[in-house]
Amino acid sequence: MRDGKPILEQPIVFFGSEGELGVVASDLYDYLWLLAAGIGPCEAVIGAEDEREPIAHFVAFAGKHAAAQRKAATEVLTTAHSEFPGFEKGIRALCR
Repeated sequence: MRDGKPILEQPIVFFGSEGELGVVASDLYDYLWLLAAGIGPCEAVIGAEDEREPIAHFVAFAGKHAAAQRKAATEVLTTAHSEFPGFEKGIRALCR
């Protein structure tokens, strides 16, 4: 979490029904570009097995709302994981 930052600048996380857990994107803008690349939150956490095709309407939406923050999906995931490396371990510790 980023204390004092607006909600749009907070990390996007995923909590799956089967115990999947992880940081998906560093903020909403990065998340929009992840969706545009055809990668949803579960795939971002468990790993997308195949090459995804960009989704045109998500690309247009991300371009309209996050053009200045454009990133490739790999960059979004790498940034999120490196910025919040202890997220999963910290949450799992709370659940014991």
